[in-house]
Amino acid sequence: MKLIVAGIGNVLMKDDGLGVYAIKELAQRPWPDAVELVDAGVASFEILDVFCRADHIIVIDSMNAGGEPGTIYRAPLEELGLKDSPAVTSLHELHFTEAIKVVNLMGYHPQVTVFGVEPCQVELGLGLTPVITEKMPRLLKLVEAEIRHILSASE
Repeated sequence: MKLIVAGIGNVLMKDDGLGVYAIKELAQRPWPDAVELVDAGVASFEILDVFCRADHIIVIDSMNAGGEPGTIYRAPLEELGLKDSPAVTSLHELHFTEAIKVVNLMGYHPQVTVFGVEPCQVELGLGLTPVITEKMPRLLKLVEAEIRHILSASE
């Protein structure tokens, strides 16, 4: 069993870098060999080979879903109803969903769970806003619990 935890985001765009910052925090903890942490940045198609190795993928990303800044969302990818359209739900939706479609076309069908956080500011700048920084510990606890759940279910 291979579990990929991928942080998506652009660290040059404030809260958009959430996924990358989360992966850096998670990398400070010990994980079993079945878990691979990936800083996916904004390059979805460059990580197709990584996604093809996965039985399960957890994606951490900023997500515009209309909630209050800092709201944490968790859902299987297929339940998000993401479509290729100008009405973007995730800040990386078009590229990420297309990458998963390509992985599926290649004959790989990992389960994908998305953890999204409603951003406060997505604009040129470094670092997360205080609102999102305050939510990071809760997000990390939720992702850690998801990792443990997936690993225990695979035993």
